[in-house]
Amino acid sequence: MDLHVFLIGPGGVGKTSSGPHLAKLLGREFVDLDEIFMSGPGHIGRYIKNCGYAQYVRENSKLFFEHIYQRTSPCVCALSSGFLIAEEEVEIVELNKSAVKKKGHSVLLLSHSDPDDCAKIVVARQVGRGLNLRQEIELPKFLARLPVYLSLADQVTVFRGRPEGAAHSIFTQLNDAQSPTADIC
Repeated sequence: MDLHVFLIGPGGVGKTSSGPHLAKLLGREFVDLDEIFMSGPGHIGRYIKNCGYAQYVRENSKLFFEHIYQRTSPCVCALSSGFLIAEEEVEIVELNKSAVKKKGHSVLLLSHSDPDDCAKIVVARQVGRGLNLRQEIELPKFLARLPVYLSLADQVTVFRGRPEGAAHSIFTQLNDAQSPTADIC
């Protein structure tokens, strides 16, 4: 596959933890858009607090186009949770969606096939990170955004376990999708 592999979805699904393992399996570099942001503009939470979410969306998109979109060799990239879904700067988000479709294969990693169970697992991870998130706010947000992520994904991988196992499942699905099927007469 000559395209980038974009790991998409809300925070807590395992993009950053499984991405390096997937990159190793594919023989590619792993790039985390959040890490690029943190090494440039700074801490995401403080940036949003000081500059606003709309400015964060603009800056995050700019960094994507500078550091990932222009790459000549395909990589595995964990996209920020709000990169493809944001209520602000809708035009930029649409541009992001088009760029991801054009340059890559997007993989949504989920911890459970049932949306409610998946939401509980992922939101517990989010809340446990100590970012002042509240379950009663994050749970309905996750459930509202899940259908959008599903519509954007070229591939959905459901896996609950260690990041290495998730990466292996993604890798297997990628290989199965590329394998030609024989016509049986």
